[in-house]
Amino acid sequence: MTMQYARCNWMLSLALDENGDPCRYMATAETTDGVVSTMSNHIESVHSVDPADLLNNIRAVTKTTKTKNLNNRPPAEH
Repeated sequence: MTMQYARCNWMLSLALDENGDPCRYMATAETTDGVVSTMSNHIESVHSVDPADLLNNIRAVTKTTKTKNLNNRPPAEH
């Protein structure tokens, strides 16, 4: 199983969260479109930035990570 993710500060390097600290928000989803949607909602609601101009930037900084499913191991041989 793979997961897609992107961090807010990869696109908006000077973005601050509601406490005035550098924003460390990370959007995760199974697809790039899911990451784009989640990050767009975050950028608009927290940073008051129109995400329409940043859609390609969000896609560009989206990365993939593999997660290990522990239930797919074969039974041990005895």
